[in-house]
Amino acid sequence: MEKLKVLFFTMDQSDQMEKSSHYLAEELKKQCDVMFWRTEGQMANILEQLPYKPDFILLNDCFAPKLGPLIKGLNDVHIPKAIIFHDISNYIHQRKRYIAQENIDMIFVHYRDAFRKWYPQLNRRMIWFPHHANLEIYKDYQLEKNINWLMMGALSSRLYPLRTLMLQRLKSTRGFQYHPHPGYYDEHSIQPGSLIGKDYAQEINRAKMFLTCNSVFEYPLMKYFEVLGCNTLLLAPSSKELTDLGFVDRDTFIAVNKNNFEEKAAYYLRNEDERIRIARNGYQMVREKHSTEKRATELIQHIKQIIKRKTQTEGR
Repeated sequence: MEKLKVLFFTMDQSDQMEKSSHYLAEELKKQCDVMFWRTEGQMANILEQLPYKPDFILLNDCFAPKLGPLIKGLNDVHIPKAIIFHDISNYIHQRKRYIAQENIDMIFVHYRDAFRKWYPQLNRRMIWFPHHANLEIYKDYQLEKNINWLMMGALSSRLYPLRTLMLQRLKSTRGFQYHPHPGYYDEHSIQPGSLIGKDYAQEINRAKMFLTCNSVFEYPLMKYFEVLGCNTLLLAPSSKELTDLGFVDRDTFIAVNKNNFEEKAAYYLRNEDERIRIARNGYQMVREKHSTEKRATELIQHIKQIIKRKTQTEGR
């Protein structure tokens, strides 16, 4: 059977601190024929420059300039198309308008419940596309777990109030460690000593427990997947969406809130067997359900279904 031909509008993320789009693109290349386009432009002009006509057009988030270029004229092209939306809390009106003007068939979203809340008129076009972990990076390095509690990442009392409170309460506790976010830059611009990529994953692997939050938007953030992928016990808030993803309290992670995170952090330090069991369950769950390879396979399956529906509709 001939391989699916996908035109993917996405920026080159290979030298960025945050590489999830790059990891996804690399997996897609293994499973289908992918042509990459990195610059903005008119769709008709772009098609004239390609070696062959694609079966499908996939756009990375053009409302995040480091992720995807802005492409216009999609409405005039009769090729099935979809876009991946990342942080959907910004440019809500502009996103809705772009979908309508360019007649985007489907929208892949990382955050199901927030999308349903903020984009109700687009729910029929939504495909839930959760975050994923590159298992070549996020794995059990079998390092000595010499950090009791670890926090890494951005702090903002407005966006991450629980994360901010956690640091305030725990920063003087013996055995606690915090590393600030290095910034969303290319790797060459990040300060020496910042933990990114494999170094970031190995630091997580050294921790017995990792504390974080899901923001004021209750997003199932990437960090949830990364921490479990490193075989470290995660202490973080829960939600219906997270439960549906396999993040089950006391089975694959520990659900906490502002009133109990200190108590639970102390409890699971004392109870090693229980801590190890839950961390191992979470580790296996992410490897089975949320690898980048699996997500790429799911993406291709969705694309084939979109093409099939589009063909059937236009053939009537």
